[in-house]
Amino acid sequence: MPDLNKIMQTIRRDAGLETEIQQGPLIQIEVDENANRLPLIESAGETYERPISVCFAGVGTHGVNVVMSLKNQNLTNELVDFVGINSDGSSMKELDKLGFKDNIWLSSVDSNTHLGAGGKLEVGKELGDKYYEQFKKRFKNKELVLVVTGMGGGTGTGAAPLVAKAAKEVQQGKSNTLTIGVASMPSGEEYDKRKIAKLGIEELKKHVDALIVIDQLNLLDVLDQENASVDQGEELVDSRFRIVLQSIMDTVTQYTKRNIDFADVCSTFKDCGDAIVTTVEAPSENVEDIKRELVRALNDKLLIDHYNKIASRLTVYHFFEPGYSVKNHGEVVREIKRIFNWTKTEDGFYNNPVEDPSNFEKVGTGISEEYKGRTKVIVMAGGFVNIPPGKTPSATRAMPAASIQPVQPIAPTRVIAPPPPAQIIQSPPSEPGEDAVDKLIAAGRNKGFTL
Repeated sequence: MPDLNKIMQTIRRDAGLETEIQQGPLIQIEVDENANRLPLIESAGETYERPISVCFAGVGTHGVNVVMSLKNQNLTNELVDFVGINSDGSSMKELDKLGFKDNIWLSSVDSNTHLGAGGKLEVGKELGDKYYEQFKKRFKNKELVLVVTGMGGGTGTGAAPLVAKAAKEVQQGKSNTLTIGVASMPSGEEYDKRKIAKLGIEELKKHVDALIVIDQLNLLDVLDQENASVDQGEELVDSRFRIVLQSIMDTVTQYTKRNIDFADVCSTFKDCGDAIVTTVEAPSENVEDIKRELVRALNDKLLIDHYNKIASRLTVYHFFEPGYSVKNHGEVVREIKRIFNWTKTEDGFYNNPVEDPSNFEKVGTGISEEYKGRTKVIVMAGGFVNIPPGKTPSATRAMPAASIQPVQPIAPTRVIAPPPPAQIIQSPPSEPGEDAVDKLIAAGRNKGFTL
């Protein structure tokens, strides 16, 4: 390390100044030449100055398939610990082929076979109970756990709530930790399975900080009903999973001058219930393009309908190139707040109308040449509450898209855009037979049928 005192003395002598430095020796800073110079990710407790510990847990066959897809796309593999949890031996063997380590094979309670749960909720729950302590060991020291699953069958519906419960239990008492559930609901063609899925969603919500639901009931509305193929529908649902998980990882791993870190994500999602996470991109030349994409993506009919709700917690991360207009940035943020039914003030800004100490608002910006000619917005919303009587909702619900664009492989710095622009309707659709399903669930509870 050079002697900084001598350097300063030489500079002062050449300038004709006193060479003696009166204020004492300068602070010597040791520099590790081999240190990783990437920005460090702030986290909780003893994890300061190291990346947060993240685990993506795919539960059941659908969850395992999503996790396999994410790993195949190289989704920040160096930061994410992937684990598959399933009773189907075939899907677990595929994980082994891909190099997944430390997976949890769920064998039936009365044997050592891996033949699946047969779509039986009670079997999935028994498997979750049997391996509960193993789940806890797997999530030890994990600050962020994402439980990814499909609801309506046996293993995912029955075991995923216990996987989440185990993660939350080992996080108890620690600051800046999160367990997030990302689950899909069956389509209308499997309507009977939706009754079971509703039970699973209700139980999973008890054990996660935030729950993001991808509901396939409206899949045919989002796709072109005449021309769309089955594999396009499956890819569309998988892309929603990838967008959610990539958006969260982009937020907690990218450092910018006006940064959003993991603590902000925790403030957004801690004990927030239903949540929405998405990323949209558009050319930066016209601010109306990105606003239109935001309306379409945040009113995606595969996500929860927030038409009559207010998001009391809202985080916006806006990325753009140097020289981007302050006016356009403000319009983007205001449009998001309008969509989530915030109150417009007399001076044209938006105020959170919900009075609650857990409310949270954060706007971050990332300025980089990487975004030359385009802009990207990550939106995370939670803490939804009903709109007070007498207030007219600002949000709208998207109509079916005209077609579906092919989904491209996801890269660490890019996110798949939602389907093409959609028309807007002024009132939210109601799910057919919803009351009947709820009555069936209530009747089941009265007979002691619970998870």
